[in-house]
Amino acid sequence: MRATLMDRADGDQIDLILTHPAHQETLRALIDLIRTLRACRSAEELYHFQSRLRGMVLDTEQRRSAIGRQIKRLDRHRNLTADAPELGTALDRTDRESWVLEGDVYERIWRQLKSIADALAWRVFGYQRNIIVALSRADAPGPMYGKTGLAAELEIIETAWRESQEFVLHHDLTNVIRVGDVTVLDRDGWAWLREIKTNQRYRVPAQERLLADTSQVLADETGTLPSGYAPVRTTIDYRTDLAGLRDILALAHARTGIAGGVVSSGRAVVAASQFTAAGRYTAEEFGTRFNAELARVRRRIGADNPGHTLTLLSIDQAGRTLVRPPWAIYPIEAEVAASLIADGMFFAVCMNPNKITDSLAKAGVEASWLQRLDGTEDPSKPLLNVAVRSGNRLWSTSLNFAAIAELMLELIDLRTWSQQVAAMLSGEFAAGTRPWPCFAREARVWA
Repeated sequence: MRATLMDRADGDQIDLILTHPAHQETLRALIDLIRTLRACRSAEELYHFQSRLRGMVLDTEQRRSAIGRQIKRLDRHRNLTADAPELGTALDRTDRESWVLEGDVYERIWRQLKSIADALAWRVFGYQRNIIVALSRADAPGPMYGKTGLAAELEIIETAWRESQEFVLHHDLTNVIRVGDVTVLDRDGWAWLREIKTNQRYRVPAQERLLADTSQVLADETGTLPSGYAPVRTTIDYRTDLAGLRDILALAHARTGIAGGVVSSGRAVVAASQFTAAGRYTAEEFGTRFNAELARVRRRIGADNPGHTLTLLSIDQAGRTLVRPPWAIYPIEAEVAASLIADGMFFAVCMNPNKITDSLAKAGVEASWLQRLDGTEDPSKPLLNVAVRSGNRLWSTSLNFAAIAELMLELIDLRTWSQQVAAMLSGEFAAGTRPWPCFAREARVWA
């Protein structure tokens, strides 16, 4: 996983980012957006919600563009423009690094708002991960602000609503929907992917093939995507320990700012609310208290060997992943979901690696860790080897960091996850196929 802003920033920079007026204003807006989206019951309400969110994203992109211009001018040793935006900090306006930090703040805000659009997309597609997987397999479109084809896309959206009362999902608003420009949801319940071109003479055959081939795989619910992946929806129901996460997050927010506990065998969570903790601890005390709670729960799940333990933080995840559910649809209070998006709250998930291999063994899967689990794991390399024997044949593959992150940050029930891994190693797929397993009945958790 590439270094995120919060990995790179020092403590003072993080404080400046989290206390930046625009960042705090966005947190309040996120709470309202999540509540509004959850309350939407009609196409009309979704239409107005999307319009409001699009305006916020475009404003943020315009601000990012203006900040970028100032940085380029300072790089060329030129003065700021007369219309340069005000900084949200008391830092020196003539210092390039002040503008870089301002740009980092608005980049975070941009991702946070787009994660709300991702929540809208998950809802529109019935929380079916196979659809999200299929439609995320393309390059990111980039900002909408200044885009040549934006007016044509907006005209399609407005015309569909004005003439047919049909809601049209705008793909560029999201981070995860990257195939096609819009999805038209007709009044009969069908979803139609469309590519919008301002000039029909400049249609791109490769884009049209991608759209057609992806649509065919989704319609048939079988086959391989142009990316080489095959979304497979198994019969295994999606089960999680998210109720435990919800309870621990609520405790951290309501009481002392830090709370931890075991949520299932071999798995524990420590949650922190920086808002609640701010009046109770200094920065040093906060870090000491959080680490002490982390050590306590690791001991309780038998994962206290520093050279063989798994811990993953939720920090700075908003708008960075394509197939994990956005925080806004987690079954938690809107205030808590918004705080996770903005990193006002965060949590660490700890797992005992031996419990994972033991659970896989019970599902008939031989498993072995391929890296030392001491916090130095290389996300670009395989992390866990898994294999199933069938007669005299051995079906094997390796799981990467993203697969383990999904298990941990979604708090997927370990037995359920192990059964899914076993199903993918059943030998039913042709050589060279890259199955992307999706659980059944996910909507029960996210809706």
